[in-house]
Amino acid sequence: MRILVVEDDPDISMLMCLVLGDAGHEAHPAPDGLAAIAILREEARPQAPGFDLVVLDWAMPRLDGLGLARRIRDDLGLSDLPVLMVTATPERHPAHEAGVDHVLAKPFTADQLEAAVASVAHRRGGHGATG
Repeated sequence: MRILVVEDDPDISMLMCLVLGDAGHEAHPAPDGLAAIAILREEARPQAPGFDLVVLDWAMPRLDGLGLARRIRDDLGLSDLPVLMVTATPERHPAHEAGVDHVLAKPFTADQLEAAVASVAHRRGGHGATG
């Protein structure tokens, strides 16, 4: 699967991309919500391959994960794109209201990240564990 990883902490972003890459996915980093929107718009072109899933952080500068999830669902019209949020925030309800499919608590293990990605992709009709 092609996965957009939206995380403002470069170490966590790199770690998630490495874990997802080792699991057979093609992971692409974005440093914040606004950068992710630009990438998603670029990938919406007919010739572009697009993304199969977005993994995003809740707390980010410029545009947080809740705002990004709402924009993915509403402004970009990507209602079928699976969205997984990773966060240390204990409250889950606002994330689900914003259109997030699943919330993974930080800190998480590589196995937990891989399982969450597979679960969200499967529930949304994605490609499964590898792409």
